Amino acid sequence: MSEKEQVIQALRATLISVKGALTLKQCNRDYRELQGEYIPYKKLGYTTLDKLFHDVPGFKISQVNGEWVVDAIASQETQHIASMVARQKTSKKASAKLSYANNFSKKQGSWRKPTTQYQTNNYVDQYSKKFYRPNNSLSPYNNNNYNKFNKFNKYNEYKGTSYTKPRPLLETNDQNVTKTVSQPTNEREPTNVSDEIQHSTKPEKFTEVKPSGKISASQRLSNLRDRLNTVDLIPLQLPVHHEVKESQPVVTPQTVKLEPPPDLLSSTAKLEWMCQKLGLPEPVYKVHDFLPKQGSKTYDCSVKVGNEYTARTYPNSSPTEDLAKELAALKILDVIMEKASLHLETLRTSSSEDALAGLVSLVSDHSAGVWAFDVPRLYTEKYNEKLPNDWEKLVEKCPNILKERVVNDQLVLLPNTQQTTNLLSERNRQEITIESDLPPLQFPDHDFWNVFITVANSTLEIWLRIIGTEYSDAFEVLLADMDAHYKNSGTCVDKSMILINAWYAVKLEEGGWQRAKILEIDDRKATVFLGDHGDDDVVPLNNIKILEPQFRKLPAQAILCRLEGAEELAASAAGAALVRRRLPGEVLVAAPGPRHDPADPSVALVLYDTSTHRDLNLNHEIVHDFCMAGAFTITQKASEVEVGCVTEEGRVWVCRAGGAATVRAALALLTAGPYRRPLPAAPKAPPPNQRTLYIVRTIDGDWVRCTIISGLDGEGTVRTQLVDSGLILRAPLSSLVPLQSFSPALNTYPHQALQVRLAGAEAAAAAMVGRLRELLVGARVLCRAVGAPPPAPAAPQVELFVRTGPQNMLASVNNDITLQHEQLTQGKSKEAEKDSDGFSDAVEALHKKKERIFRSTSAPDERPAGALPPPPLPAPGQSFDVFVAMAANPWNFVVQPNSTRHTFHAMMATLQVECPKIPESEAPASPASGELYTAYYKNDSSWYRVVIAGVVSTEMVSVYFCDFGDLTVLSARALRPVPAAAPLARSLPPQAIKARLHNAWPLHQDWTVEDCLRFQELCVEQQFVGVCREVSRDPLNPHEPLLTLDLIDTSTDDDIYLNSQLVAERRARPDPPN
Repeated sequence: MSEKEQVIQALRATLISVKGALTLKQCNRDYRELQGEYIPYKKLGYTTLDKLFHDVPGFKISQVNGEWVVDAIASQETQHIASMVARQKTSKKASAKLSYANNFSKKQGSWRKPTTQYQTNNYVDQYSKKFYRPNNSLSPYNNNNYNKFNKFNKYNEYKGTSYTKPRPLLETNDQNVTKTVSQPTNEREPTNVSDEIQHSTKPEKFTEVKPSGKISASQRLSNLRDRLNTVDLIPLQLPVHHEVKESQPVVTPQTVKLEPPPDLLSSTAKLEWMCQKLGLPEPVYKVHDFLPKQGSKTYDCSVKVGNEYTARTYPNSSPTEDLAKELAALKILDVIMEKASLHLETLRTSSSEDALAGLVSLVSDHSAGVWAFDVPRLYTEKYNEKLPNDWEKLVEKCPNILKERVVNDQLVLLPNTQQTTNLLSERNRQEITIESDLPPLQFPDHDFWNVFITVANSTLEIWLRIIGTEYSDAFEVLLADMDAHYKNSGTCVDKSMILINAWYAVKLEEGGWQRAKILEIDDRKATVFLGDHGDDDVVPLNNIKILEPQFRKLPAQAILCRLEGAEELAASAAGAALVRRRLPGEVLVAAPGPRHDPADPSVALVLYDTSTHRDLNLNHEIVHDFCMAGAFTITQKASEVEVGCVTEEGRVWVCRAGGAATVRAALALLTAGPYRRPLPAAPKAPPPNQRTLYIVRTIDGDWVRCTIISGLDGEGTVRTQLVDSGLILRAPLSSLVPLQSFSPALNTYPHQALQVRLAGAEAAAAAMVGRLRELLVGARVLCRAVGAPPPAPAAPQVELFVRTGPQNMLASVNNDITLQHEQLTQGKSKEAEKDSDGFSDAVEALHKKKERIFRSTSAPDERPAGALPPPPLPAPGQSFDVFVAMAANPWNFVVQPNSTRHTFHAMMATLQVECPKIPESEAPASPASGELYTAYYKNDSSWYRVVIAGVVSTEMVSVYFCDFGDLTVLSARALRPVPAAAPLARSLPPQAIKARLHNAWPLHQDWTVEDCLRFQELCVEQQFVGVCREVSRDPLNPHEPLLTLDLIDTSTDDDIYLNSQLVAERRARPDPPN
């Protein structure tokens, strides 16, 4: 990479990571912060900095108020980065109190070994005698990145002597095909390139292709994915580790929805209407109120209809009880409508003409009319079939049925006895379109084809034309005849007479008449599919003429193909760009594979370039270049990275921006949908080579790449490390799938996660894991190497940067955690010195200890001045209502007693009124540990009771929120004495009581991240009945009580024990491990 390319890459990294544009001064400042020098524009040959940005593509520079501002134009590789930065808020107000969940990236990817040889008999029997007819339901895609010269009658692309460039792999009977290789046999197969592959001489670096059409490549790929994913929506099961059979395609049933209730009613009224309609019991509502530490009281509501339907509004709270009921009713309505529609899925759907005839008969049976919303039910009862989804449109076009709007805008259908004329049915319209279709294309009866690539959008969407007398020569004659005919004649078509999916002759703006199928019609233009090219275009309506019969005899020449064994590259923008760069306009040799699914319109093939002395397998070449482009290295130039994880030891794993998403998308393509591959059997024992790659399915249903890093334990599980994030997870050995046999391409694709060391901050990183995760996980991070690269496999030293503050200033993460670690260390040292001075006298220390242990029974309420009374604790076996304020895992959560909840709310309201009246001058000069104060927490702009947990420095203190159970560091100036006008603040016991769940033990040594997140989801900020099983002391703080509780959810008819639910979900065990 040249020096100019390195500078441009660093500039893009600097600009994309910031929200909005920067002035040239700000850009120069940030560049110097990252690179240690100002932008060297003079060294690159530019007199001013703005001329550099004007000259280099990929930047947007403009003048605002006389000053130049510059921004980076997001490419396909960095579009997701720019989108994430653009959606960032300018000020983050999220409280640190309930921040236990870590954000982890999801990873996926795959590749299948291509077929290099095909048996002639197999191909003739299964493939060559199949006819290709363009699928009307499959909308083609644009090739917006290439000139459309190959659509027209420019046969110099592959005419006559132009065949001397590629060496055809087979001899044909075509007279104009020159055979350039003299061999003793009449047919030559491609040279085997599996042993030695000569890579393409084209540059391997991806070039950014600028779209020139109306649909971007990313949109086109998304549409293609959406269409492919609709083929199979069945969730992928865990691999069966015995004989693997090819899964049969699954047809997704068409979902039929019930007619919704009247629109003018409220949700609660709609629910009552629906219950009466379906004969269900009346809904039962339960409303729960909650007063958070900030804001006003909110309400959550749960609703139940019988024993089958339930819904709740959590976590979407409402400001009033009525709104909470409305939201709950709206949710359960969706559940009822969905479940009530399932029984219709097994019924046959009537055809359009049968449905129209049935509707006419049904309405005729009701001379007084029938409600439109009741028609689907009556139709199903009468004919035992379902109405098509567009039955309302059929009724609109039917003259035998009258439509009338009555009260509440309800539609009534009435029989029209005076009208006897039937409209043209939809089936007849389809028959007209089919009759006007072009004849199907019959493929050559050969193992290899000479082809010309017209369009290449991805490895799943490649359009080509076959070269030969019956194909390319006939097409050349057709184009010449069409040009001569339509130049001075031809019948124009009125807009009202144009039929969708019918073939016409169209004249493109670039010149030339083409055969095209109408896809959409606008006011003045139409979107058409060019059947001889494979692309679509937009043409004016006055450029459309009737396609004469003599031009309908030749089949459409464009064939939709995909690269065998490289399908997963279609999920990556880089893979699609590689295909678009290498294939369009090339004359190649194609080896079609056997056709497993005759309904699939695409042809799986292998492309060969025979223009060199060695036949190149382009499928292999493209996959190889794709893997080479995925290499992840860290240089001294700053680049965007994603933080995969921060371990408990402070080790940081970074991955290439977008790299993990590329693998995830590729694996998703190969494990679901039409291109799903069978999963190989799991290994019977861990392999001796720890670098062997596997894929495993996470709890979220995503497939990720991993390696085994431990032996097999007694439960049949192993520890695995995800190579694209650095996370370590434990998984059953039977759930691992060998990647080499499943996808050789992704087995070769470089690991996207790399462990790094924070230069000058390794000790601080180990002690500041929480702060590191807060800064890095889920954020957009810039990374650069510091010093010389270490020898493998040592981790490189790096410096990480994030943008903070309203000005989006670049901040060094290394410096941040180093300074905070030094402050905490100094604070602990001063506190230790203070404790040493205060208790140096051993006799005095023993005396104070005796006073604490052997207090006089005559004064049980005696306590240090300013201390709060201890909270009343239940006896073992006693039950009491609790509210879970926060939770880390089943062994560490905080509850608040409901018995004093109203008193607590009254105290909090008083603090919000009285504390702002106390001036800052009354803030304590030297607060001591154990003292009670009130504090202003700026993250939610509220006042709370706090107890000093420790002194960090002369200006910072560590405080404990005694009513909520969490710790934080605040400025001493944020403290105030407890106001005299709030006596409850001195007498009400602390509301936070630490607790652990009874009879719930982790499956392994500790609770996993997934278990912790699930426990928080089940209990945080919810009401429970707590049954005390044991009262003990907190091991980390013996002065604090610890309750062992059973948490019971009584909001439903059947009481739910939280520990039993965790055991049922296989997240906990009821007994401790041996």
